[in-house]
Amino acid sequence: MIEKDNLYIFASALLLFLLILLPSGKTDTNLSKNLQANVMGALVIHAPPEVESKSAYAIDLFSGKIIYEKEKNLVLPLASIAKIVSTLVILDALDLNEEVAVSRTAVSTPEPSSLKVGEHFLARDLLAMAMVESSNDAAMALVEAAAQKNTAPQSESEAWFINLMNLKANSLGAFTMNFHNATGLDISTTESGAYGSAEDLMNIAKATIDSELWQFGEITEVQSKEGFIHPLHPTNLLKSEITGLIGGKTGFTDLAGGNLLVIVQYPYPGGHLYGIVVLGSSEKGRFEDVKKILEYIKSL
Repeated sequence: MIEKDNLYIFASALLLFLLILLPSGKTDTNLSKNLQANVMGALVIHAPPEVESKSAYAIDLFSGKIIYEKEKNLVLPLASIAKIVSTLVILDALDLNEEVAVSRTAVSTPEPSSLKVGEHFLARDLLAMAMVESSNDAAMALVEAAAQKNTAPQSESEAWFINLMNLKANSLGAFTMNFHNATGLDISTTESGAYGSAEDLMNIAKATIDSELWQFGEITEVQSKEGFIHPLHPTNLLKSEITGLIGGKTGFTDLAGGNLLVIVQYPYPGGHLYGIVVLGSSEKGRFEDVKKILEYIKSL
C-alpha cells in the first residue's frame, strides 16, 4: 500500500510536471485549474480510507500482495472469529455426515441459539449454524462430539479441543493466536476467550481458501433428525450487500468490540479473491470499515 504522504508527493510532482509542459497564457489558466482538479480528484479516490477499527488488513489472497494495512500485527481479542479455527479442527475430527447429539451442557452455553436438548443433526448442519449465525450451542455440541469420538474424557473435552485449536493455528503460521475456549466468548471482564492479529487471521484465510470452511454461508436453514427446522439468521450484514462475497465470519464481545473477516471476489465472477479483516471496531462500524476498504480496492 502506498503511504498517504508519499501519494501526495507523487501527485504534486505529477501536477507540477504537467503544468510545466503547458504553454503559458490566459487561455491556459482554466486548463491548468481543471488539470489540478483532476489530479487531486484522483488522489482522493486512491487515498487509503480512515477506518474505525484498531487493526485492519487486506490482501490479494492469490498473490499475497498487501492492499491495505493498519496495525496488522496488533494482538486483539477475536470474539467469535475464533470459530474459524474451531471449525477447522472439527473438519479434521469429524465427518460432515456424522450424527451429533445436542446435550444439555451445549444448550447451556451463553448466548443460546434455537437448539433443543436431545436433537440430532449432521455435523455439517451444526457447522453451518456456528459459522452463519455464530451459534455457541452448535459449536459446543461439535466439540463434545469430537472429544467423544477421540475418547477424550467428557470433563476434559473442551481443554482437549482448545489444545487442538492452538496446534491448528500454529500449523497455519498464525503464531500470535492463543485460545482459552472454543467459542471466543469473553471469560471475564478482563480476559477474552481468544486472541490473535489481523495478519494471522489472513494467513489462515489464505491457507484455507479451498476449504469447506468458507462454503457454509450458502445454507439458510437446517433440520434436525427429529424434524425441527431451524432457519439461520446471518450475523454478517454484508451478505446481501456485497456481490461476490465468498465467505466470512463475524465476532463481537464487550472486550473485542466488532470484528469481521470477509473473502470477496472482485470483479465477480472471475476476478481475484481478496481477504479483508477488521478488529476492534464497533458493532456497526466493522461493516462500514470493510465496505470502505473494499471500495478502496475497487478504486485501484
